[in-house]
Amino acid sequence: MTPLAARSRGGAVDRRLLHQAHGATAFIGVCVALGLARTACVAAGAWLIASLIAGAFAAGRDLASLTPQLIALAAVLASRALLASVQGAAAHRAGAGVKSALRRRALEHLMRLPSDGRHSGATAALLVRGIDALDGYFARYLPQLVLAVVVPMGVVAVMLAAYPPAALIVILTLPLIPLFGILIGRYTRSRAERQWESTAHLAHHFADLVAGLPTLKAFGRAARQEGAIEATTGAYRRRSMELLRIAFCSALVLELAASLSVAIVAVTVGVDLVEGGMPGEAGLRTALFVLILAPEAYLPLRAAGAHYHASAEGLAAAEQVFAILDEPPEEATRGAEPAQRGMTDAEPSARETHGGGGAMSLPLKGLSMGITFRRVVFAYPGREPLPEWSLTVPAGQTTVLTARSGAGKSTLMAALVGFRRPVSGSIAFDGTDLADLDPAAVRRSIAWLPQRPVLIDGTVADNVRLAVPEGARDAAVAKAIAAAHAPAATRRVAADGSGLSAGEAARVGLARLLLRVDLLDPPILLLDEPTAHLDADTEQAVLHAFAPYRQDRTVLIASHRPAVRAIADREADR
Repeated sequence: MTPLAARSRGGAVDRRLLHQAHGATAFIGVCVALGLARTACVAAGAWLIASLIAGAFAAGRDLASLTPQLIALAAVLASRALLASVQGAAAHRAGAGVKSALRRRALEHLMRLPSDGRHSGATAALLVRGIDALDGYFARYLPQLVLAVVVPMGVVAVMLAAYPPAALIVILTLPLIPLFGILIGRYTRSRAERQWESTAHLAHHFADLVAGLPTLKAFGRAARQEGAIEATTGAYRRRSMELLRIAFCSALVLELAASLSVAIVAVTVGVDLVEGGMPGEAGLRTALFVLILAPEAYLPLRAAGAHYHASAEGLAAAEQVFAILDEPPEEATRGAEPAQRGMTDAEPSARETHGGGGAMSLPLKGLSMGITFRRVVFAYPGREPLPEWSLTVPAGQTTVLTARSGAGKSTLMAALVGFRRPVSGSIAFDGTDLADLDPAAVRRSIAWLPQRPVLIDGTVADNVRLAVPEGARDAAVAKAIAAAHAPAATRRVAADGSGLSAGEAARVGLARLLLRVDLLDPPILLLDEPTAHLDADTEQAVLHAFAPYRQDRTVLIASHRPAVRAIADREADR
């Protein structure tokens, strides 16, 4: 954890979260202003209630004489409700802004990192459910924290003017509430972090289960997962109940401390009132005013403690997001497969395309480049390292990788776009080491067809348009679909691939690659088993349509199919 993150954890306000929110300073200012206005409403409401009761019982006034005060009390209560509504709206707006900014930064940073052993299920849960849990922090805890500072100070100041002994009691007992809250909050934070770990583990397990369900069903092992699911959800349920139990018990402690403090004030005021220290209507009004106002000094602090528990899960998730943002790209390690959409997810901005941070850029159009792998070794967690690769891919030629399955052909291609990093060896484009090149420019210079292209809910045309960030005209999409012999552009596709055969899904991915080539003219093409699921006739038709796209480009294909090997300028094996 970085020192900044450590400092952020130590305080009541997470400064890193506020730094993410555009206009956070204005939001805090609004909260302070509204807090002062609500303090005035609290004092005014308490004074009007005390005046009404004292006037009715001590002075014997009738309803007609008390009507102006009743109207004023209604106006004060309405104003207090309106202020609370405005504060809530401002808090939700600030929360939505910071969540959106945090998600965007995390996704952009993840795309600049090689896969780092993160599981896609846990990462998705973190970026969706975890960041959504920050609503409790911005909508409830942070505004209440401002009120917990402003309102007690205003109430004590008013009580000092009205009845100093009661104000002194409040000043002495008020620090007990934040003291208990801090002690309980430290314990709650550790439990909240454990709860989030349990949530991430649950998401991880379910994502693995869904991904492997066809295999499990094929081998009759799906029913055996019931016990694992039951154990995982049981642990999640127990941790959730533990966290709720702590929240209820901490609320009880804070309520007890506040109630005892108010009781001391009530006893002091009551004794003084009975002994004649506050005579007549004015004395009763002052006594009631102090008794009504005293609980209001403790209420914001109690509410802040309660809302802290509601925000604890979001803060725990935010710490993990900040850990991702603090991770330098050069220190990332190897990990799981990235989400692959024919390089669409990695599209750079116009600024990034020309390089940044001292990194060199690649030519984007019209020039082919040679690729060299020098004694490259890749490793996956929990597995033996893959065999060493040494390979030269000549510029402007088509090279087919024919190594055995599992030798690392897909890993080799993923490394070219930055989703894998070798543990030893080097990768170079035209003699320039990949580590010295701007990753965004490298990705812009490549069109990549992964072995299993990712699909989205929509039409075939929608899926093909993912090839370029700016989108594409219907004519360009139709040309790419026709060249790849993909299904009709208007055909509906589900994200899980239902509605398409494996061969049709591969052709949708190929159409995506061809559209990218047509519009961006990248010098390097990477294709991983592009015809593995096609019949012989369709394969020949696709390879014939693909021939013009290979002209003057560096093409690297992983395949064992004889028809693919026949179009190669050279073959490469270990």
